Amino acid sequence: MTRKDIKKEKKEMRSRVLAIRDGMPADERAAAGRSIADRLFDFAPFADAETVMLFVSFRSEVPTEAIIRRAIAEGKRVVVPVSILKDTSLLPTEIRDYDSELREGTFGIPEPVREFIRPVDPEEIDFVVVPGSVFDREGNRIGYGKGFYDRFRERLRPGVAYAALAFSYQVLDVVPFEDHDKKVDFIITETETIDCAGNR
Repeated sequence: MTRKDIKKEKKEMRSRVLAIRDGMPADERAAAGRSIADRLFDFAPFADAETVMLFVSFRSEVPTEAIIRRAIAEGKRVVVPVSILKDTSLLPTEIRDYDSELREGTFGIPEPVREFIRPVDPEEIDFVVVPGSVFDREGNRIGYGKGFYDRFRERLRPGVAYAALAFSYQVLDVVPFEDHDKKVDFIITETETIDCAGNR
């Protein structure tokens, strides 16, 4: 399969799964989101982590507002990403108050406003939670096409857990991937926690 074919297949798969996610009833999304949050907080690598990076959910993604609030309340150092368009990179910044520090930012995603940006060295992060559109059980991930999180992974300490939150229907049997695509180590859904490394 050529690179062009892979890109086409990824785009079609992303569109198909996101259409399902966008059509998910709000009450079902909320209930599944609570189950995913419970699984995340019960997951030892996350529970033991002192500094965690979480994405701020947008549109139909697995909701993370309650996760961020709970992590802060439990005393974790919580980091969220700011998207830097000029080099398609992520700036990890510490968040201390969900209500006062976030406003609509790049792509409409909530981000800390300028006066609350507190940059964090990626090497200080113990656990990273990433978004995505489609996954398979080996950890292959289709994001949103910009590569922000693929590039960010290269800046972390070796061995730092890279985990995705997803609804169960976002996990398919096989996901096409390219050489530069970074796999996730774990996928947490409302029904299971998948150890992707164990499936490779």
